[in-house]
Amino acid sequence: MEILRYAVLVNALLAIVSIAYYVLLRRETFFSANRLALWLGLAGALFLPLLKLPDWRPERVRTVMHRTAQVIVPRVLPNLASNQPEVTVTFPDKKTYKLFRHTSAKFTWSWPTGLLLFYVSGVFVLIIRFGIQLFSLRRLIRKSTHEPYDDFTLVRNENTTSPFSFFNWVVLNPNYHAPDELDQILRHERVHVRDRHSFDMLGAELVCIVFWFNPAAYLFRQLLHQTLEFSADRAVLAEGVDARSYQYNLIKVSLSTG
Repeated sequence: MEILRYAVLVNALLAIVSIAYYVLLRRETFFSANRLALWLGLAGALFLPLLKLPDWRPERVRTVMHRTAQVIVPRVLPNLASNQPEVTVTFPDKKTYKLFRHTSAKFTWSWPTGLLLFYVSGVFVLIIRFGIQLFSLRRLIRKSTHEPYDDFTLVRNENTTSPFSFFNWVVLNPNYHAPDELDQILRHERVHVRDRHSFDMLGAELVCIVFWFNPAAYLFRQLLHQTLEFSADRAVLAEGVDARSYQYNLIKVSLSTG
């Protein structure tokens, strides 16, 4: 029951965090603060349900909710209701105590068990898929041509259509890009490498794996990705790159990979 309560609260709080960020902070340009706000919001969603807060409900409300739970819980979660026969023991001092006979626990199928198995199956499938993706990426980097730079390692691969960075590697196909476009791409990806944005994206993927049934998890990932991209764009423009040329190259790259 506690696990079910925690799961409901965490998913509800994750939805609140993602929607609140989308409404209130999505258009703000303090990208480092926005990035921190997203992760702090996720941390709050995970840890706030674990806090034991005082019960401020009036006594009558607590009594009514307790009696309601006693009626509803055995119907919704019948496996929690004890069906063990009572045993009464009377001691020489004439005090009577109720005990329970020890019986072997039997597995009973219920809808919470089915939901749990369905959820675990989804997580298992997504973990395998994620592992395959990481393995394929590692193989691609290993079989490509490497060119060391000061801040990163350029990975040249002719099968790559969209440039991207992964930790200290920047993967692209130089044949797809003109010299000025290539320079701007490397500037952009260098920011991702320098600010360690790969950790953010890996964390966002894990959030989507754990909360795969919650649309708010995918919204969280999208918002985080946009924040990182906007942060890299602003850093490139701050280096003196022509804004119009940079925007044109961004559109060109996005169209070539669409």
